Amino acid sequence: MPTRNERLNAPPVSRGAGQIRAARKPRTSLLPCLILAMILVPWTGRAQSAQDLRTTLRELGHGKHLFGQVATWVHNENPDPDHPSNWVRKVRDHTGILPRYACTTYDFEDSPFPDEAWNRGVKAIHDRGMIPGVYTFWSNPCGGAWNAPCDSEAIRAPGENPVKTRFYAQLDRMAANLQWLKEQGVAVVYTPFVESDDRNKWHAKQGAENIIELYRLVHRYFTTTKGLDNLVWAYHTTQRDGALQACYPGDDYVDVIGKSAYGSGLVFDEYAWAVEKKRTKGKVIWWAELGIRGQKEPPRDSLDVWRKLESTFPELAGFVFWSDDGFYNVVGNRNGRELMTHPGILTGVGVKH
Repeated sequence: MPTRNERLNAPPVSRGAGQIRAARKPRTSLLPCLILAMILVPWTGRAQSAQDLRTTLRELGHGKHLFGQVATWVHNENPDPDHPSNWVRKVRDHTGILPRYACTTYDFEDSPFPDEAWNRGVKAIHDRGMIPGVYTFWSNPCGGAWNAPCDSEAIRAPGENPVKTRFYAQLDRMAANLQWLKEQGVAVVYTPFVESDDRNKWHAKQGAENIIELYRLVHRYFTTTKGLDNLVWAYHTTQRDGALQACYPGDDYVDVIGKSAYGSGLVFDEYAWAVEKKRTKGKVIWWAELGIRGQKEPPRDSLDVWRKLESTFPELAGFVFWSDDGFYNVVGNRNGRELMTHPGILTGVGVKH
């Protein structure tokens, strides 16, 4: 499986120039310790339903921003959040603190783990008081590689055909996993297609209209046919200007709207449009993928994320750091712990003493 950088370097989607995807010891006096405890335990309760989770996320922004981390992508990272390959563990080992949100990818392209392992990993994230997210990385239903062309319109064609059969088999597989999570009382932020406009992936190669209909199809199948009511539906695109509006499935299908941002600029094009959706339609908006520097650039100050939120994007509910390599996130940059202990950044619990 190619690395994230290899995928980003593939045409035709351009992310712009510079694209990519230190710990401070606490004082021993009582007052700073009390303040730190207040910072590190912003939310102790677990969301009991998708509606609870929506309500929680809608309250964020304007000085209260969620710290998220992609726990696993498609490089065989173990879904157990305590495993050394899992990015929840890596962030915790580096800073002593857990993210508030952690996203696990069900990789149907390679299937390196049984579904039960992904399910247990998601539940473990929930049980530790974090908000669980779920990506599905669908295998190409046309039978080719993840980045090969696919006549995916066949999925929506009447009658039966091999492409439709293969995709619906994956839908049933994913629905069974989400049903298991529902039975365990776990609500998740669910993203059916990672970067809807990324034409390096099979799902986006036939343009905006097709991916919109694919997203709606998955939504209807899971909510209406399968009765899955434990999902908060998330949608995001690359940082390409105009993509967010062009591929938007519609207000009836989306709870969380996000964009990717890679490189030193920390951009969010279409911010005004997203804010309007937040204010008029109750949508949550965030950086769905965040990488704060390039591989060859020197480590940067992680607190730049807070500064950008405060100065330019105060309406964002938060951010989700990318994995693959530490240069994207706090592991490979300065002041990661300082960002996670900032009073405006919401994290999980756990702190080094």
